[in-house]
Amino acid sequence: MLFEYRYETRYGDFRTPETIKPAVILDMIQDIATKHSDKCGYGIPVMEGLKQAWLLQGIKAHFEKPIQTYAPITIKTAVQSMRGTTSPRCSYIEQNGEVVAMTIANWFLLDVEKQKPCRIPKEMGEAYDFHEFEEEFFSYKKAPVMEASALYEVRIGNKEIDTNMHLNNQKSAELLMDALPFDYFFTDMNVFYKQSAYLGDVLEVCMTEIENGYYVHLQTTDGEVCVAGTFENL
Repeated sequence: MLFEYRYETRYGDFRTPETIKPAVILDMIQDIATKHSDKCGYGIPVMEGLKQAWLLQGIKAHFEKPIQTYAPITIKTAVQSMRGTTSPRCSYIEQNGEVVAMTIANWFLLDVEKQKPCRIPKEMGEAYDFHEFEEEFFSYKKAPVMEASALYEVRIGNKEIDTNMHLNNQKSAELLMDALPFDYFFTDMNVFYKQSAYLGDVLEVCMTEIENGYYVHLQTTDGEVCVAGTFENL
């Protein structure tokens, strides 16, 4: 069964007068995951009590076409499975009655006190309805980590931090996208979260061109990669 939620675009979401920023969709995907979990009885307050949290290992997205401004967006999502410590969540993004984008996000359950992945409890798995996604796209494969040249540095500020006190998933992907040429429109994105960054951290933004687009990562000043992504026009 798919969980469904309707979003309205705002002026701050606009990339051009006709299209919205791709990072806005990632914000909505993150938001609908928390709304769905809350409906299933495992919202953020419950997870805090369990001393557990869902962290994102990576997210892959495909855009069929640019997403328009003003027209409402409907997202339909479901958990694909829950095995061991991980759970892929798939989503359809619809606008004007058609699918305009798809995403698959691979989450893992973290023991907050031990700061280690933990097995998903049986009762938690039973609280969610699973859905079988038939499209070939819905198979998660993490993005590679490549050599890239440093472009500039960013300091992680208050607005980039989430409830786990880490660099927020959506904000880190947005920092990667900020390095892309403004007039570059990608159809496929794959972002992999390798290690956490925290408030006040200084990260280097590194980029290199690949066959169909660009590869970007954020790394510490010691060269440790925190998040990496490919942005391609396929």
